[in-house]
Amino acid sequence: MGAVNWYSEPMKHCDNRRDLLFRGEVLGGNSRINGMIYTRGSVGDYDLWASEGYAGWAYKNVLPYFVKAETTMSRPKFQRCVKAMGFGFIDDTNSPDALCDGLAPLDSPVDSNRQRVSTLEAYLPLETALARAATLTICTGVAVCKIEFADDGVGHRARRVTFQNAKGRVARCLLREGEEGSCSKFGRPWITTNTDAQVWMCDMRRKLLRHISQDSDFSSFHSGIGPRQHLEDQGIEVVHDLPGVGSELCDHVAIPVAWEVPVTASLTYLATSPLKGALEFLKYIFRRRGILSMPIQVLSLFVRNSSIDDETAALVTATDDHDKFRLPDLEIMPLATSAMDDLEEHKRHFSKIGVFSLLSTLLRPESRGTVRLASSNPFDRPKVDLNLLNEPMDLKMARKAVRLALNLGNAMKT
Repeated sequence: MGAVNWYSEPMKHCDNRRDLLFRGEVLGGNSRINGMIYTRGSVGDYDLWASEGYAGWAYKNVLPYFVKAETTMSRPKFQRCVKAMGFGFIDDTNSPDALCDGLAPLDSPVDSNRQRVSTLEAYLPLETALARAATLTICTGVAVCKIEFADDGVGHRARRVTFQNAKGRVARCLLREGEEGSCSKFGRPWITTNTDAQVWMCDMRRKLLRHISQDSDFSSFHSGIGPRQHLEDQGIEVVHDLPGVGSELCDHVAIPVAWEVPVTASLTYLATSPLKGALEFLKYIFRRRGILSMPIQVLSLFVRNSSIDDETAALVTATDDHDKFRLPDLEIMPLATSAMDDLEEHKRHFSKIGVFSLLSTLLRPESRGTVRLASSNPFDRPKVDLNLLNEPMDLKMARKAVRLALNLGNAMKT
């Protein structure tokens, strides 16, 4: 296991294109392979959830946890801006008073040595894991097969978790009654790939599905929880018919608008010039500076739908009803690369030339997709239907985002 990828199901509203999907099957998960952009999200999202009845989710409630988890260093500098088009500058996107429309620097999950900080390093560093060795076992290279339930007369209660590694060896985690928070285990090393050993876990009935796997829909399906017809088609015994499992998949629609530029002004230069690549590598290793010390993206333009004209994408006075929640609808991401999701297409057309892209992104798409099993084998990749641009409003918003990117590109050329 490691960094893996596979293709989505054909998207019927995108000319049957298949999108490339990535997953980090390592300790730290996707935070080990992502683009290293850190954001709390819009303040208005949290306040909107609270207004809909989700107690404790207002921004003022979650802010202390963000502050506790963060150590902020100085932000990177940059020279481009979009002031000529009328947009402002957002100094701090996390501020409750931040502008809804404007250019903003982005935070990055790196430490003082400019090294990536994944969730593994942030929340389970080696010293913490060693201190908890008596109650912690980490099994690498395994996947959850199923959660077995016992019917206690009131409802189904989880009693056993079965998992296996890629070689097919099976182990079980037995859930037993006991005081909440108590935990003991059989085992020897802190990190082990010995999946023949039994691992005893504390009673986690209330939060089992949330903690057992990052792929909760996937493990739910294999455990017999999900749409009845889909489970029966895969030969899985139905424990609970729950149609919502694997549904309501929401992903951002991101459309790259690209221009050819001198190769020296693009990240392509690192690949086409071995000397330049070697110098940047040495600069990073010995001085923690240079291109390799930075993420691929350092700023973004955030815009509300109501702030730009439908036809020209020019800035206008916003009149949107959700202004009180300060929620942007579009994000334009400047990237010194092609931003293509088709790696073969990138190799054919863009791997040897300089490219600058503006990735035009919908932050609040209405289209919803699905995740389904390809087979009853827990190691088979799921069938993911992103269903992008299924809703007419998403297509309208995508058109507006592309027009805004074209306007920005033309302004940058002058």
